[in-house]
Parts: sequence; C-alpha cells; structure tokens
Amino acid sequence: MNASSKSLQLPHFPSSTRLATRPNFYRGVKFLPRRVFLKLSCSYECELKRESENDAVEGAMMSAAGLQRRSALIAAVACMLVLGNAPERALASNSPSAFVENVIYSNKIAIFSKSYCPYSLRAKRIFSELEEQPHVVELDLRDDGYKIQDVLLEMVGRRTVPQVFVNGKHIGGSDDLQAAVKSGELQNLLNKA
Repeated sequence: MNASSKSLQLPHFPSSTRLATRPNFYRGVKFLPRRVFLKLSCSYECELKRESENDAVEGAMMSAAGLQRRSALIAAVACMLVLGNAPERALASNSPSAFVENVIYSNKIAIFSKSYCPYSLRAKRIFSELEEQPHVVELDLRDDGYKIQDVLLEMVGRRTVPQVFVNGKHIGGSDDLQAAVKSGELQNLLNKA
C-alpha cells in the first residue's frame, strides 16, 4: 500500500441546523458573516476503505471519488468567497425601483393605485369599459407601497395615484387618462401591442 492509496477521511458535518449541540467541534473556527452562509452536510459515507490489498483498481476509483468530492467542496467555498455579496445583489433586484420597472415593462397596461381612491376606481372603470385587463398594483395593500410611490415620484414627477402606463409609456393620472381616451391617443397605444 503506497502513500497515494491511503483511505481518505473527511469530517462528518451534522445535517441538522442545531449546531449548538456540539460546541467543542467548532472551537477555533472563524465564522463568515451571516449573508455568506454555506451549509455543509454529508449524506454519503465519509470514510473510504479498501477491501483487500489486491484490489488496486477499486481503491484508485475510491481515491479519485474522494478527490472529486474534495475538489467540489473547494470549488463551492471559492464560489462563496467570490460571490460573498450575492445576497445583496439579489436584494437589489427585489428593490422597489426594479419592481416598478418590471411591472411597467412586462404588462400591456399597468396601474399604480390605492384601493379606496375614487380617481383610481375611475381609471380602472375606464379600462373595464374598453374591455382591457390592466395589471393593478394596490399600494395601500403593500408593505412597500410608500417606497413605490417614492420611485414613481423620481420616474414621473408625481407621487399621486393613479399612475397609468400603457406599453411602457406613462399616460398620467385619472384626468390624463380621460383626456387620452377622448383624443384617441389611448386607443392608438393599445393597438400598438
């Protein structure tokens, strides 16, 4: 048995999230910040053994499998170090401004509204009379409604509701929508889709 065919022993990490049951196991380990968390769990046997001295092929295959596991673990840790702030990037895509842009550009008709507002109700009624189905975001029913209104203020210069968008173009509020219906501009925008 040469040095390269020794059995590979990997530590067995608990698969449960209750890490406080083995306090001495983690002594001296530096923990990463919470946003960079890599859960290691092993569902495979962590010790590779060779049945007999004459079975060199099986031992070499098991040793290669151990090296593949080790290299996969190293690659995973390297990815976590390189992409350490990936959760921040994911949160950035869930920001109110990204949400507003997504709603505006992925829907034919988007209305930012409040459920109790009479002007918002009038805007929704106009589209129902035209037999169009708008995507309505009720800001008073969302926790981040005030943030969305701040984004609308930056985008269109108004914080009031309703704010109507057709095919990505800002129409305006309820009065602007009625004016667009009377002038035929709204019908032209709806026909472009």
